[in-house]
Amino acid sequence: MKKLTLENITVKDHKIYDSDGYYRGEILYEYIRGSHLYNTCVETSDVDQGGIYIMPDDYLLGLGLDYQPEIKDESNDKCIWEIGRFLELVLSSNPTVLEALFVPEDKVIYEHPVIKELRSLRNEFVTKKCFKPFGGYATSQIQKAQGQNKKIHWDVTQMVRKTPMDFCYTIKNQGSQPMQEWLDERGLDQRNCGLVNTPNMPNMYGVYYDWGQHIRLAGITKEYFTDVDSYGSDKFVRSMVGYFMNEFDKDMPIEELLYNIWEKHSTPLGGYTGIISPDGDSNTIRFSSVAKGDIPICFMTYNDNAYASHCKAYKEYLDWKTHRNPARYESNMEGKKSGNPDMMYDSKNMMHCFRLMAMAKEIAEGKGVLLDRTNIDREFLLDVRNRKYGYSELQAKMLQLKEEMDKAIENSTIKEEMDPYLVNDILLKIRKEFNN
Repeated sequence: MKKLTLENITVKDHKIYDSDGYYRGEILYEYIRGSHLYNTCVETSDVDQGGIYIMPDDYLLGLGLDYQPEIKDESNDKCIWEIGRFLELVLSSNPTVLEALFVPEDKVIYEHPVIKELRSLRNEFVTKKCFKPFGGYATSQIQKAQGQNKKIHWDVTQMVRKTPMDFCYTIKNQGSQPMQEWLDERGLDQRNCGLVNTPNMPNMYGVYYDWGQHIRLAGITKEYFTDVDSYGSDKFVRSMVGYFMNEFDKDMPIEELLYNIWEKHSTPLGGYTGIISPDGDSNTIRFSSVAKGDIPICFMTYNDNAYASHCKAYKEYLDWKTHRNPARYESNMEGKKSGNPDMMYDSKNMMHCFRLMAMAKEIAEGKGVLLDRTNIDREFLLDVRNRKYGYSELQAKMLQLKEEMDKAIENSTIKEEMDPYLVNDILLKIRKEFNN
């Protein structure tokens, strides 16, 4: 069975059908989540949705190969959990899932009677196990807010797709030099290079050059090559002469030397495939066969681990760029453009951090899960989102709130944890009701 996404399913009378028309379950619950639920939304805020669905028994029995714990859209703005997975996450006090039980009626889009019964037990799920996920998630938001790898801090060069050629280096003095830079200084083209492994030297490669192929591809004529002025101005001609001049009498006039080199070495060798493909779409370096006795123009290394890391980071960047909220991105860029390092943070992540820490404190104090932040801390949270404070000031406020949260947790008298057998009985009851 193909994997379900919110883009490839059809919902009719709350029943879910895949693109082939097969029945895949039923929606039990749909609600508004995110900033519209907390009442911290702004004009440009997306309307996120969450929900619960139940799969037929046929997908649960046996090995459960087609069981799908969640169905979500490409942008992650909407996600619905299968009832079994939902209750697992609630039992672990997952903040995003637990809040679904406390959604006010005006934010509920659809609710099956079995969910209404489940939500009537919501306070039973509020235990001391909530402290770690709420506080831990808040900490992760702090790290996201000003992390070194946050996309708003990426250097522009990290946003450019690189090739394996960018990770090839040769020796220069007591250090190294990018291979492409080394070739450019000599008027050479990577397309005419041939790489060969160097015995007993891992990741070290001999670089050979097809001078005749370069002449053909560049359209260099005999008249041009043998002209003394070309030797004085053309980097390639000087490089070729420097490579082959030891084959001839050192006192030979330059005109004669140019002619002899052309006659002997202007014919392409054939078979050199380049360091990477001509169009640069290679995912690794290439190797060639070279004649015995040929001498390399240099040796180089290839850092394949660095290239793999770049590819992973670039894919993450493209995914982020595809799914980012444009308004949120522009807000973060304003902080970067200010030139003040204290304003360079993700303000929405910081807002979530304060909200979660405050909610953890309220849970510890026995106030329950308070989602709507109106008349609690809504104005402050919106000020954080609108970048009213510098990061250093927010850090001080965070430390104060964390101290208050930790003290409330230490003195909390709410129950330790939810009875897992009670949750299991709830799940069995719901499944039996839908299979009769």
